[in-house]
Order: sequence, then structure tokens, then C-alpha cells
Amino acid sequence: MEENKVALTIEGLKKLENDYIRLLHIERYQNIEELKAARAQGDLSENADYDAARDQQGRIEATIKQYDYMLSNLELIDAKETKSKDKLQEELDNLKEERIVKTEAITEAKKDGLGKENEALNEAVDGLAQVETRIKIIEYLLSKTTETTKSRGRKAVKLGSTVTILTLDENELETYTIVGTVEADPLNGKISNESPLANALMDRKIDDVVTVMVQHPYKVKIKEIN
Repeated sequence: MEENKVALTIEGLKKLENDYIRLLHIERYQNIEELKAARAQGDLSENADYDAARDQQGRIEATIKQYDYMLSNLELIDAKETKSKDKLQEELDNLKEERIVKTEAITEAKKDGLGKENEALNEAVDGLAQVETRIKIIEYLLSKTTETTKSRGRKAVKLGSTVTILTLDENELETYTIVGTVEADPLNGKISNESPLANALMDRKIDDVVTVMVQHPYKVKIKEIN
């Protein structure tokens, strides 16, 4: 995988897209209103409300840039589709039209305020996030070159694989799912593809014995790959 790619599951993409849309269409605008209110107080040199709003603006814009990068450099771990390329393209065209409708609905709903009590706004934002998520999935699928041949060898470990290993030193079975760094959660069995264990397992197959290169190297045997 290219170094600049951001590995995500479909669920990870949904959460990221939802957070991103809310930042763009709610939190950014709430911050603008707070800045306007603070400026209206007059002297800005000792205006704590203005300073706080400016700090919040910096955090929001930095997060938006981070999300922009992540969404532009996706490597989806579990993206699968049964539709043909033509059907996917047709769906994509329809979704892009729906994107316009959802964005206009958000603009209209904002007239009634930006708070949580504005159900129409929250519904429109959630709807746009769902549309954007599906657009990203289809664009990703269409960007991939169709494989005309399938590997005839044993299944190998890859990004998204769930791997059961036997630690040879302790003779214990452990199971991990290899995910991107964004979704890594070792305590719940999700390890980053950049971790020493994942690096050792990548592209290896059942019954392979690999050495995990850490301060005190150890060996594990691959028992199962899903």
C-alpha cells in the first residue's frame, strides 16, 4: 500500500464522513456566529470570548484539513460490490445529483438555527453524510483495476485480514484484525498495519512461521486467516 494512503473500513469511513460533514455545515458556522457575537462586544484586545472563538476556529479548520486529506487518500479495507461497472457509474451519477439536493436542504434548514433542536438540519446533515460515504465507496471501487485472474495459491494475510496466530514461546493462540492506524485498537484485537506484528504477518500464509522484530524478537505461527 502506498505510504500516503489512509486505510479505513466502511464503518470507519461512515464515522469520518459524518464528523466531517458536521464540521463543515454546523460547527464551522456556529463558530462564525460566536466570532460575530464576540466582535460586537467592541475592544478585542482583552476579549476572552473572541480569543476562545479564534482558538476554536483554528482547531476546526485544522481538523477539516486533516479530514480532507484522509478522505482524498482512502484505501478501503472491506469495499466489495456485486454491481457491474456500468451500474456503479449510474448510481454515482444519481448520488451526485442527490448531493446537490441534500446540500440545498442543509442551507434551508440553517435558517432555523444551528442547535441540536433543529431536527431538520440534523436530518439533512446525516443524509448528506450517507450520500458522501456511498460516493466515496463507488469512486474507490471504480478507481481500482479489475483483476482478471485470481490467485490459485493459499490465502495470504492482507490489510483487513483477521489472523489467528500461535505464539511459539508461550504456546498461546491470539487473534487480531489488521486495520489502518486510524482504527487501531490493540486492546480489542485491532492492530495497525504499521505495527511490528502486522508487518511480520503481511503476505504470509497459514502454517508460516514468522519473526516479529521488536526489542526482544519472538516467533509466531499463522494458524488461520479470514
